[in-house]
Amino acid sequence: MITDDELGQLRENFQTQLLLDYLKAFENINSDKNQELIVIENDKKELTGTLQLTFIQYLSYQGGIRAKIEAVRIRKDKRGLGIGKIIFQ
Repeated sequence: MITDDELGQLRENFQTQLLLDYLKAFENINSDKNQELIVIENDKKELTGTLQLTFIQYLSYQGGIRAKIEAVRIRKDKRGLGIGKIIFQ
């Protein structure tokens, strides 16, 4: 879905090394307790979307934790069906 992202096409580098860089990033994110990678599947168990949450501890907000939403992607042939809206609800 990253290679199919119109914005990603402008900032990503789709050379061979890319796969290793993304694998390393995935491993770092996946091992961090303050990160949550979410995969969205449809009823046929097909990959439909992704979402990354980064949990940030604050000194303000009474020491609360907030989540930063990143890397929301919906498969191109599934866009316009309201899947992104459902994710955020």
